Amino acid sequence: MKCAVSDFDRTLYVDGSVSDENLKAVSEWQGAGNRFVLATGRNESSLRGLLETYSLKPDALILNNGALILDGTGKELFCRTIDDQTAKEVLLFLHGLGDEGSGVSMRRGKVNVLSGSGSTTQKSSDGQISIDQIDCLKEIVQIHRRRKDKAWIKELCSQLNDRFPLISAYPNVWNGDIVAKGVDKSAAVDWISRYWGGFDEIRVIGDSANDMKMIKDYCGATLYSADPDIQAVAAIVVEDVAEYLSMH
Repeated sequence: MKCAVSDFDRTLYVDGSVSDENLKAVSEWQGAGNRFVLATGRNESSLRGLLETYSLKPDALILNNGALILDGTGKELFCRTIDDQTAKEVLLFLHGLGDEGSGVSMRRGKVNVLSGSGSTTQKSSDGQISIDQIDCLKEIVQIHRRRKDKAWIKELCSQLNDRFPLISAYPNVWNGDIVAKGVDKSAAVDWISRYWGGFDEIRVIGDSANDMKMIKDYCGATLYSADPDIQAVAAIVVEDVAEYLSMH
């Protein structure tokens, strides 16, 4: 049995849609008795509607960059949260950097922590709170910061990794994704492989910095649309997921 693991945004889901070619390739891959897994920085609620729209039924979901793993039925298989005190310190640090606000994905649900001016660049969530209310937040799996400035996000993640030894921060295009130290997509793929008893072959594909370790560790693929530094670590560069899955 083989297992294919795909990033979602800008890899399987490109320019606001999943192509017919990608849908067909995933269906044929699973129809041949193989496993298909999505590995994303998204939380569950932001992904579920899109899966239903395209009738996608992954065998597992690696969410929040590997902090949370669900099986195909939605049952929790694995969860790794950020230490409560560390999460609070990170949120306070982020609060002083601008008006973007922060998103906080918890084991169940997501809230937005508003900036001092009451604004946020985060998409709608289960609620909004002020920085003075963050003590109520528990079981945080990921903290998000969004600004449409790739260089700023990259520098922010570098600062966070230097400043906070118990977290890992990944630049994901316009998003800074912050999880517990040691959490990443590659570790999640390894965990799920052991959970399922191993595979004859594991294929991985992604396009961003949060996919880089997974791509390197599993000699994976990326897209022609990916940044050159991602292409540099990939074993192969392809047009889309469909092309990668069709390879023998």
